[in-house]
Parts: sequence; C-alpha cells; structure tokens
Amino acid sequence: MEIKTDRDKDLFYSAVMLNTKINNRTLNELSEANAIRDYRDISDKDILKMITQKDLGLRPETVMKIKKLLENYGEIEKIVRDYRKIACANNIEVVSCLDAYYPYNWKVLSGMPKVFYVKGRYSLIDNMTLSGAVAVVGSRSPSKYAQYATDQMCSELGNKGITIVSGMAYGTDRQAHISSINTKGGTIAVLAGGCDNIYPPSNKDVYDLIRANGLIVSEMPPGQQPLRQYFPSRNRLIAGLTDCTLIMEAGAVSGTLHTASFAAAQGKEVFVLPNSIYYENALGGLKLLEDGGNILLNTDSVIDSVARSLMFKRMNLGCPGELYFHNEGNEAFEGEKDICALRELANVNPESLTDGDWKRIITDSLTMKPLCADELCVLTGLPFYKISKLLTDLELNGTVYQDKGKYSLTFV
Repeated sequence: MEIKTDRDKDLFYSAVMLNTKINNRTLNELSEANAIRDYRDISDKDILKMITQKDLGLRPETVMKIKKLLENYGEIEKIVRDYRKIACANNIEVVSCLDAYYPYNWKVLSGMPKVFYVKGRYSLIDNMTLSGAVAVVGSRSPSKYAQYATDQMCSELGNKGITIVSGMAYGTDRQAHISSINTKGGTIAVLAGGCDNIYPPSNKDVYDLIRANGLIVSEMPPGQQPLRQYFPSRNRLIAGLTDCTLIMEAGAVSGTLHTASFAAAQGKEVFVLPNSIYYENALGGLKLLEDGGNILLNTDSVIDSVARSLMFKRMNLGCPGELYFHNEGNEAFEGEKDICALRELANVNPESLTDGDWKRIITDSLTMKPLCADELCVLTGLPFYKISKLLTDLELNGTVYQDKGKYSLTFV
C-alpha cells in the first residue's frame, strides 16, 4: 500500500502513535525543527529518511525513533490496512484537526486529538456547536434518585436542543443517552476503545440506538480494545467537547471526578446534584460542592451556563457556524449560518443591520432562555428605546410574549 490520501495518512498517524515510541512531543520537536509541516508528514518515507540524514538539531533519541519507524514501516502499513478494513466494514469515518468540520470546542483547547473516529450522525457536532452541549456523568450504580434526576434533566436539556454527551458506561451514562437520544439535541457517546467496540457489551442496545440516531466518537482507531488506561483520556474528551459538566452522583474514589477535574481545568462550569451526606456513593460529588462546584437544582442554571458559552463563541471568538460536515439536508443549519453572520456584522458594522435583522438576533438570543429587555440591551449593544420598540413589534406579531418582565419565544 502506498500512503497517498489524507485519510490513509490519518490512519498511519494513529498506527504510529499506538505502536511506536513516537508521541506528540516527538512531533512537536520535528515541527519546531521544520522537519515536518504537520503530523501527516510522518507517513512520508522520503521525509523520514531526510530526518535521519540531515543535522536538524534533533535529540539523538528522536532520530532513533524515526529510524525505528523506517525499519518497521511495512508493519505500520499492515496495521493501517487493518484499520481501513474495519472502518469500511463498520461505516466508521476519520476526522482530522486539519478539517474545517473539526469540533469547535476541541479546536480552541490544547491537548485534543489530532485525529479521531466517528460513527453515526456527525451533524450532531454542528448542532452542539450552535446550540450547546452538556456532559452528563456519574456512578455506574446510581441511586434511584440520581437516575430519576438524570432522566428528567437530560430530557429537558435535550428538548431545548442541547446535546447530551456521555461515555456509554453502566448506570448514569446509560440513562443519559437513553433519555436524550430522541430529543432535539440528541446524544453523543465518547468511547475509550474503537467506535466498533461495544463496551460494556451489555450496553449493545444503547450502542445500537446511538449508532442509528446519535453519534459515537473515539480517538482510538477501529478495532482498538478499550484498555483501562484509555478511560481517563476519554473523560478529557467528554469534558472538552461540551460547554459544562453535570455530576449526577460520584463516590469518593470515582472516574467521574476525572471528568469534573478536566472540565474545571478547561475553564468550564461543573454542576453537582446534591445528595445526602450519609450516602457513601455521593461523597465525591459533595466534595466537589465543598470545593466550589455549582449546586444542580434544576436545568435553568445549566441553560444559563450553556447560553454564556454560546454567546462567547458567537460574539467574541467569531462564528462557529462555518464548521459543517454531513448536513443531511437540514435547513435549520443554513439559518444558523445566517444568524452567525448577522451577529458578526452586529459587532463590526451595527448600523448596516435592519430592524428585521435585529429581530432575528433577538429571537435567536431567546432560543435558550427568557430574557428581560435590559439583558437584551447588553447582548445586542442596542439602547433601551430601540430594544423596547423591537420587542413590541415581536409581541404584536405573536413571536414573543412577556411574563414577569422576561420575554420568551411563543414557540420553542
């Protein structure tokens, strides 16, 4: 096999990272020495030979790693063939950080995968970029209380268009996926093994549901078994993919706490469902609350957190609406691209926007939660008299209604 296509190069990268001593530190060193342009060059034999022959100021151990890769190049090619065969048989696609449709939330974080694999509806990545995503994790043996709360909150958030992301483990993860799979926001499962590997095996029914109606994601290549050491890395991806994290229940020693730590390190809010101080399986969550976690009483505070994250992305980091992959003919995505363009224009040239444009921005802002006129003034930068006139027009045509000083969409 000749490594030619970008997808083969992505597979080659995965094979190298899992089967040689080359790691991201090695690639960074090669990049700083101008030996490679990006990670895909690691598959080019000519470039590898050049690295071993020229004095590029590399560490001796780095040069030895490249020489070893050249010696074992044929073996890596065989692994790539196996990856491709499994991927084709299981409808698994590979996504690169060099692709325009790489997840926005990962793009703005360091340490996210250069290559990852997906199976299912990639349009859910578009949805979560535009409408938000929440990580929901917890005990593998949750109490009925935690399971009920997981069901209720995932259903509510999902019906608001927020995507629920979890790890397809027993207990809380399973409930989170089941409760959100058929909602507007849908669900994404991030696995510790390859996308073709159902783990735990007893969750095959959930896996089949997500495969058909949701999205399965993994940084591990096709065929890879979910080893114990891969789970903490999987948890960092769950936290990174989302806008905030919900801890439904966690013991004093729990993998769930890893996800909370990653979320906090990424600057994201962590919400914890309160529980009894005498319930041992909740001590980890209570410790998070003691350390400054947000108390999870209902979905309102979660929606606020997601809304803040979306506003930051749309108005400060530029429009993420350009990142699209398998649109599946969904016209809503086209509309979202337009609203992102309007928001960008509102930042750079607000005078060019018509009243109709401002009304679209207002209704888009009300999609996530009710807002008062003052809050809309802050979000849009418009004076109160202007916002008041626009809201009156929207009330008269039945688009919004007012309740206790807050404006809501008539239909959400």
